[in-house]
Amino acid sequence: MLDAILSAQCARGVAADSGVTTIPAGLYELFLENVVLPCRIGVFDHERDAPQRVRIDLLLQVRQDGAQFSDDIGDVLSYDDLLSGLKRILLDEHTNLVEMLAEKIARLCLAHEQVQSARVSVAKLDIYDGVAVPGIRLERTRDQMAGPSLPASRRLTVMAERRI
Repeated sequence: MLDAILSAQCARGVAADSGVTTIPAGLYELFLENVVLPCRIGVFDHERDAPQRVRIDLLLQVRQDGAQFSDDIGDVLSYDDLLSGLKRILLDEHTNLVEMLAEKIARLCLAHEQVQSARVSVAKLDIYDGVAVPGIRLERTRDQMAGPSLPASRRLTVMAERRI
């Protein structure tokens, strides 16, 4: 049984002795953590009346197109674009479930061609008066998400137009 667990961990890139995830060649990890923003979320009437705070954490595996990084912002995924996209999703419309919100955020991340996988955590900070923080964590990969992504030039234009 232990061999099966260790084999599954190795297949996911988890080192058997350290618990540390390895990053596949040609990729790098980009994270955006502790993003706390108001969000219109929830199924109850009191949740529909006013926005509540959510915390979002992103961990993305991003394709690195060159052997080394350049010092050009155009060669990497922009944190600003990610944060603007998050703000747009959170403020655009009411979402009932954190599960659906996490899916929307994963789609946003994977709309960027170089993002190969997205791990998304969403937590509702205010519903239990600080006693507990409920939430969800999911991971999606490029091949799991159906549908074409926008071409890079159009996507950047859309993101720039919707900057919050």
